[in-house]
Amino acid sequence: MDWPADLDPRALQQPDRVSCGAVSVVVARALVEGDRPEDPAAAAREEHRRLTSSRSARDRMQMPWPRRFGTPPWAVANALTSITGERVATVNARPRAAVGFDILVEQVRTRPVAVYVGNRWLPRHVVLAFAARGEEVRLFDPARGAVVDVPEERWVTHRVGVAGWSHLWFVV
Repeated sequence: MDWPADLDPRALQQPDRVSCGAVSVVVARALVEGDRPEDPAAAAREEHRRLTSSRSARDRMQMPWPRRFGTPPWAVANALTSITGERVATVNARPRAAVGFDILVEQVRTRPVAVYVGNRWLPRHVVLAFAARGEEVRLFDPARGAVVDVPEERWVTHRVGVAGWSHLWFVV
């Protein structure tokens, strides 16, 4: 999958400090379903409200989550399941980044993949991987509103370097 020419990544930059997961879901929907939001900031805020509520995208109960903490991985998994029609699970890649990278590359061959990155103690940011090229993964970074290529070496050595975050945490 490649980034569509008619989709300006800068217009999809996250509107606040906690909506990176929501923006990643909005972008996944745009890539898979072709749904381009007229007002990306409003779409991100609405998606964030849904993702942190007690009902999932598949209309199931989910653990509510304080909005100020960002987006929980299980809510992103539910949303991606709804968008792609595939069962999406969350894989903890923090202790074994090389395995996490392999899972990321395999999953991104068939669908967009949310990736949680952070520091050594906590996951802090969500990006959306949408293509693998050789030993690089191409992703959308909501913090910058930019498409970025990250080589394998940076993933497996916890030097991801996206939005200032180093560690690979979850592959969703």
